[in-house]
Amino acid sequence: MAQKTVLITGATRGIGKGIAVAFADAGWIVYGTGRNLSDTAWAAEKKVILKQADVADQPTMAAIMQEIKDKHGRLDCLINNAGVASNTPASGLGDEEISKIIDTNFRAVFTCCQSYYKMQRKSGGGNIINISSVLGLVGTSLASVYSGTKGAVISMTKALAIEWAGSGFRVNAICPGFIDTDMTEMIKKRESLMQKMLDYIPLKRLGTPEDIAAPALMLASEGAAYITGQAIVVDGGLTAM
Repeated sequence: MAQKTVLITGATRGIGKGIAVAFADAGWIVYGTGRNLSDTAWAAEKKVILKQADVADQPTMAAIMQEIKDKHGRLDCLINNAGVASNTPASGLGDEEISKIIDTNFRAVFTCCQSYYKMQRKSGGGNIINISSVLGLVGTSLASVYSGTKGAVISMTKALAIEWAGSGFRVNAICPGFIDTDMTEMIKKRESLMQKMLDYIPLKRLGTPEDIAAPALMLASEGAAYITGQAIVVDGGLTAM
């Protein structure tokens, strides 16, 4: 895998950071985006190149992809990881919050896929990995629009995999369960809620960013050349119950 290039959105923290570190350790040339680049010491240590960008800003994201291709000849893999969550009850969601969730979790994922396809279709194809969620497969309270966007990402992934297969593209999704990141801090602070969650997870622990990075590396590798249109669930057995 040495010297292949990857762009990871939302790479400054949590799952995205874990994926970026894993790809760097595997010898990839790693680029990442984030809205806040205040903590970049780890990136410099791992030689991860960070770009400040909002994934919803399609022209900026397209320009970053083109910059990578111009410098390295191609962008081998795009990982759409950036996303926002919400704990607002469905009855209390306002237009602004709804738009933010949809624009970041779905619209931006699509436009990044679209920009990557347009850039790479004459260069032998490419590889897209979309980070969805188990909440795109099952329902829970306080996640109505979030779950809707993550389910939409899974369906979109399958549709793009079919539509772009003839152009040499593979498109897959990873559906993380509850992962130990800042997005789960609220749950970890509530001992009873945390224990209830662990009771529902057969492996009895939260996942780690590294648990998501491993299947991402697999899907990005030549060993996954016959895998496309799939949603790989990484949730400690939660959805098997």
